[in-house]
Amino acid sequence: MFKKSLQATAFVSTLIMSVGVAAPISQAATVKHDVNMRKGASNKYKVTGVLAKGEEVKILSKSNGWYKVQNSDNEQGWSYGKYIETSDKELDSATSKNSGVVRYPLNFRKGPSTDEKIISVLQTGENVKILSQSNGWYKVQNSSGKVGWSYGKYIKTSDKEVNFSQSETDDTNGTFKDTANVRKGASTNYGVIETIQKGQKIKVISSLDGWYKIKCPDGQVGWTHGSHIDSSVPLYKYKSENKSKKSSDSSTTSSKSSSKKISNSKNSVTYGSKSGNKMVVSATAYSGDSITSTGTTPKFGTIAVDPSVIPYGTKVYIPRFGQTFIAEDCGGGIKGNRIDIFMNSESECNSWGVRSITIEILD
Repeated sequence: MFKKSLQATAFVSTLIMSVGVAAPISQAATVKHDVNMRKGASNKYKVTGVLAKGEEVKILSKSNGWYKVQNSDNEQGWSYGKYIETSDKELDSATSKNSGVVRYPLNFRKGPSTDEKIISVLQTGENVKILSQSNGWYKVQNSSGKVGWSYGKYIKTSDKEVNFSQSETDDTNGTFKDTANVRKGASTNYGVIETIQKGQKIKVISSLDGWYKIKCPDGQVGWTHGSHIDSSVPLYKYKSENKSKKSSDSSTTSSKSSSKKISNSKNSVTYGSKSGNKMVVSATAYSGDSITSTGTTPKFGTIAVDPSVIPYGTKVYIPRFGQTFIAEDCGGGIKGNRIDIFMNSESECNSWGVRSITIEILD
């Protein structure tokens, strides 16, 4: 029950005590001192009321030392946790989240930090099971059983138990045309995870440089060369025949399969060519205070490129953002058909992850 203000009279406090409040709330915590209740988890938010000393509240969630609480009148708001007494067990129980839905494409890392290696990228709408949390990061398990860490801001949480849908586990959109290796990455430089037999149906997730990212029947996610799979998913690849031959990874003895020209694929989308002024590239993101390779200060509108592919000063239109960017930076890892888009914050970079996008060369 709210008091009108922290300066409420002793008479009001006595009246509250004599009249009493509703029955104690389950998973209750006790207010140690009169404390403001606000619209958000900061003293910058508007005060909606005041919790009285001794009042019992239910803790719904926590953020940066603040608790989202519900009082006996079912009114909700945020109060500073320092003034609310509760046990660790009650707090963990009240704030635990069992599942979540990914709101934007999101990096999936080995640990709760951007310094940790990226395992893969969680896709928008993907369901995950939340195992624990640390400093705003969630340790999650995806539908294939892999466990990693993702930034919690981009996951919509729920206290419901996660049940991965049948479509997530059984949905297939590709078939192996011959027996072939599945690798950890889109190149023969990566180790083999397993070998899939001819005729096996699998789920194709995405494609890059002539390779398909797939979900195997046992739930593992890996890459196999596009020449081995018949799928309705477009296969993005370089136009260079030599590159296609080099990256082919057949586990069969037939040389004809590995030497087949990939450009014959009805679902292929050629990139690595400026034909029509359009290219499909692998796009990552970066941020921070620095100077570009051309001596300018990076801003949203700056991209890092491989100058041998996209010369410095080139104007590049990115339909995803509906605006023109300028190639004025590069990096040691920016090689071939890859760009790095400057963004204004690390969180935006985390949200972007790695994407295959179409760009248009304007000059």
